[in-house]
Amino acid sequence: MSVLRPPGDLGDIRFSPGAEDWIEFGPVDDRQRVAFHDYAALYAVPGLYERVFYDELGMCSAQQVVGLYAGALRQLGRPPAGERVLDLGAGNGLGGEELRRMGVGHVVGIDLEPQAREAARRDRPGMYDDYLVADLAGRPEATLTAFQPTAVLALSALGPGHAPPAVLDRALGLLPAGGLFGFAVTPALLAESDDLAGRATGYPAYLCELFAQRADELAQHAYVHRRRTDGSDDLAVAFAGRIRG
Repeated sequence: MSVLRPPGDLGDIRFSPGAEDWIEFGPVDDRQRVAFHDYAALYAVPGLYERVFYDELGMCSAQQVVGLYAGALRQLGRPPAGERVLDLGAGNGLGGEELRRMGVGHVVGIDLEPQAREAARRDRPGMYDDYLVADLAGRPEATLTAFQPTAVLALSALGPGHAPPAVLDRALGLLPAGGLFGFAVTPALLAESDDLAGRATGYPAYLCELFAQRADELAQHAYVHRRRTDGSDDLAVAFAGRIRG
């Protein structure tokens, strides 16, 4: 993690040319740089993550996945106030804010990054009933089992280099029969993908098995996750589903 000085203002946001290597921000007399994917450093500066990824690059996966989840609740006649949602990879709480806005009664966040929890508590106090810093690839979390989630949502697009299928599978394993879930993946991770990097993640085979044997797909939507810094589109596909039982 880079050690950043909180700037007087975020100033103009600039990106490394030719590749997503760094982000530059701050007032003219106090410019600073941080690695593009140094999320701990980004979260440490109030408003920087939102400014970069939402305002400058148009990221919208949280809204897309929450929207599919809301549609599933309407379809099934389940009121949001009775839902207990696990926000997987909760970051600095943008997804939790979306869930509370739609009326979800209980939300627990989980993320690998301690600074993410600190940022969520700083910028969005009260959005989460609890926020765990933990790795679901390890042992099951007793706190999550006790929480008894009715839904699991991963509110950023999964791609190569992100959480492996074992993490998503462990989270979905917390759901009872009839539990809902929503997540998004880049096209390289789709079940029908022949992308070598995507297939190496294990996601294509995992998604094929998930929807063939364990869950019903309720909705699917292709969209632009965000713009890349070169102006091209970073595509994704969002899913909503329900555990069979």
